[in-house]
Amino acid sequence: MRVGFRRLPMMLLALGLTWCEADEALASADCVPATRVLEISRIRGPEEMVAVGDQLFFIVASSTDWSLWKSDGTESGTLRVEVIAPITAPMGPRSLTEARGLLFFSSNGVLWRSDGTASGTHPVEVPQLTNAHPLREYRGRLLALRPIPGSGDELWLTDGTAAGSRRILGTPPALVISSFPSSSVETASGDLVFRGATVADPDTSRLFRLTRSGALVELFRASGSGVGITQLTAVGDRVFFFTDELAPGDPSRLWSSDGTPGSAVLLRNFGLIGPPFGLTAFDGRLFFTASAEDEPRGFEPWVSDGTPAGTHLFVDIRPGDAGSIPTNMTVLGDRLYFVADDGVHGRELWETDGTATGTRLFIDIQPGAPSSFPYGLATGNGKLYFVADDGVHGSEPWKVFDGRPRRVADIVPGSGSAPIEAGVGLFDAPAASFVRAGGFVYFLTATGETPDNALWSMKTGSYCPQR
Repeated sequence: MRVGFRRLPMMLLALGLTWCEADEALASADCVPATRVLEISRIRGPEEMVAVGDQLFFIVASSTDWSLWKSDGTESGTLRVEVIAPITAPMGPRSLTEARGLLFFSSNGVLWRSDGTASGTHPVEVPQLTNAHPLREYRGRLLALRPIPGSGDELWLTDGTAAGSRRILGTPPALVISSFPSSSVETASGDLVFRGATVADPDTSRLFRLTRSGALVELFRASGSGVGITQLTAVGDRVFFFTDELAPGDPSRLWSSDGTPGSAVLLRNFGLIGPPFGLTAFDGRLFFTASAEDEPRGFEPWVSDGTPAGTHLFVDIRPGDAGSIPTNMTVLGDRLYFVADDGVHGRELWETDGTATGTRLFIDIQPGAPSSFPYGLATGNGKLYFVADDGVHGSEPWKVFDGRPRRVADIVPGSGSAPIEAGVGLFDAPAASFVRAGGFVYFLTATGETPDNALWSMKTGSYCPQR
């Protein structure tokens, strides 16, 4: 039986199969397949932009107020949802978090929820959670931190209603729990591992595991006052973390725990010239960027399987003191992508399959010694997005799809660059510039003029033909 191509997606859908989106080249004089959906004075950066369903939610600061906005990828569908606070408010909305198909955020100590409508955007109507702080989605609901003055903190799961809210950790024991996003992780088994301290001993940092059954166990206790636990990262059921004194000349110590009390193992000392960063789970191991305490080389990619013997330099991309300084480690399928400088090709995009022999320069976007300076790596819809300068079109959006790198758009035609913002990263490591919602990828440009910010959307299947 012959099947017409146009009917094939519908037939696949009827059979319960997935139709894979094909990229479509947009051949025009300047090829700008991105739409400026909003220009306004100030939009909170990519780290405060969240997808809920097929819409993007974000925060805008005007001369008078902080407002919640949403976009469906079109200019007409980019709308203000509700005014949240006056611009004079000390904090404004932050910590946007998606959970159970709703948006949660905190504004000046009050927990809010939104379904994307003005009437459905309001403080949560659960008295115990009025002053709670959103942490992450966990077990299909929002994990919220509720401080109890003088008695420590509680952890709650909520869908924003009284019937759908319950406390999963409270007093006793009396704990002070960190609200930083990198201070809690979920393991493969669904346990919550988080950083905190006791009310009785607030100066000693501790690591706790809360099991799905509600049992609380202490995994690790930092030795010495002023030592912090940082960069929690889960690889399966194993948790990696650093202890830092955050003082010049003091090393960062990498540890690993299998989730049982007393199992934490010191893996290696790092960072006399700077702390390690970019901890990324890939291929069942931890990859990160570091400079060892006892080896004469700069920052390079490292790997750990959770044992001291299995914690070592992964590849010495640029031998010597300079180092290749890998950044933006991002997983796409069975590849780990990152940006590095081998001293020959400048800062370009690299990839690895998890082996030293399978680690290579992926593309030299600006050929030869000049750098294309890729940054802002993010994944969406099976694609890797980033910003790079090919030496002809300036810094513009690019993507990798099916192993092929392509320039997505020429926002500023010619050699001009689109000033695309990157999110705030950890330890000065650059964070993502792109956020996917539905069939669109969004990014911000900042001009330094008035209005300062522009929000752009582009369909995930479009790109510029290479010339």
